[in-house]
Amino acid sequence: MAILESQLSQQVIANLAADILSPEPPVLGLIQALQFIDGLTPKGKTRVTLNWTAPTRNEFIGGELFKNADGTPSVAAGSAGSSHEAQFDPFVGASVAVFERTAVSSNIKTLTASSLHGQRIINIGTPVPAEIVTGANIVIDNGVTNKEEYAKVKSVNTGTGEIVLEDGLFYPHTAGANVVEVTLAAKTLTTHYTLDNATGVLTEVTGGFTAGNRIVVRYQTTLQDLNHYELYRVPGNASVSVPTKTNVLAASGVATVNASIASVATSFQDQTLADTDNGKDFTYYLFAVDSQGNASNLTSEVMTANLHLAMVETVGTIAQNPAAEVSTNRVLISWDAVPDANVNGYSIFRAPGATFDSAQAVKVNSSLILKGTGRVTFDDSAANATNRRPSNEVAFPQDGQAFTYKLETEDTATFWSDGTANIPTLDTGASKTAGVGDGTGGR
Repeated sequence: MAILESQLSQQVIANLAADILSPEPPVLGLIQALQFIDGLTPKGKTRVTLNWTAPTRNEFIGGELFKNADGTPSVAAGSAGSSHEAQFDPFVGASVAVFERTAVSSNIKTLTASSLHGQRIINIGTPVPAEIVTGANIVIDNGVTNKEEYAKVKSVNTGTGEIVLEDGLFYPHTAGANVVEVTLAAKTLTTHYTLDNATGVLTEVTGGFTAGNRIVVRYQTTLQDLNHYELYRVPGNASVSVPTKTNVLAASGVATVNASIASVATSFQDQTLADTDNGKDFTYYLFAVDSQGNASNLTSEVMTANLHLAMVETVGTIAQNPAAEVSTNRVLISWDAVPDANVNGYSIFRAPGATFDSAQAVKVNSSLILKGTGRVTFDDSAANATNRRPSNEVAFPQDGQAFTYKLETEDTATFWSDGTANIPTLDTGASKTAGVGDGTGGR
């Protein structure tokens, strides 16, 4: 019966391990942002299509002790054949590194605030001990049953006491938990120990460990229980400085695009943006979530190095009510100014004939037409010496010719032909008979 209970316990704990570990973040990228016409007022709405590479592994466990059944450290026996079992096993498809704790500092600090599972930034106040530096190892809740945890320091702010860890914490720790620098010596497989990944049992080799020292393991396992993805949108350019799911959901103006995207999906289109969202900045955050609701966490505390976010500037609104006034050797194009905050101005393209042909179209303006207010105008004639390309580049209109104009709202100096700016579906035409303007030209 004792053997059976042990086997059952191991099986339950092994399943728990896969459920507790958060997935690594998916690698998120922008496919395209395009605009389509919807409704009677054709201002256009932006649809943003995102794609991603699915995670295949869980995040690292930064430093777990080999433990006894009661959660106390299974300290090294210092003799060949002594075995120690990991708290969570097996190490399915794992990357594993084993260490021996050989020393612990006497300079004890404490957490200034409680930490959560997956958290990578902690604070121990000031002054920061001199030995806690980048690359140092620390132990949190040293000696506390089922709480003792090891982590490696990525960076330290000695002015505030903030410490960034290389990996997310596995356990939650309460404010006041002790934090101490430790010395960890890397151990070598077969030289110092053997490890059965299927059972999580480490066996000492002769001379591998010193009696009484703790044994620590850092590992990463294959992702086995990806359940779904969750996609959120926050106004602004990378506005959540530490983009965990908790912080994203607490961000001002956050919108849930979809919180139940299928685990087999690698692409999704946001169709929830409105006309009023044209020309704005947004940051998308995508989280992989396992069967127990654990969301992917941070791979880096540096905002732009995180894998699960993408910044997007949506396409500006299509200019409304274009019209053309035609007179001798002159076409005057006008339209309603676009109100979008991110719009810098406009460009005009001209193609011969009554139908706009992009293959024959040329850009008429020499510089970006200013955003303006009310009605904005552009003079396509020799009279325009301000922002019209010279005649040796784009010929001035002559009596008897017919042109179609296409107007583009721009936020940068991009052109419609490179696919990065809006290609509006609205256009205006202008035609001439010999020496006589038809006075309208709009359509």
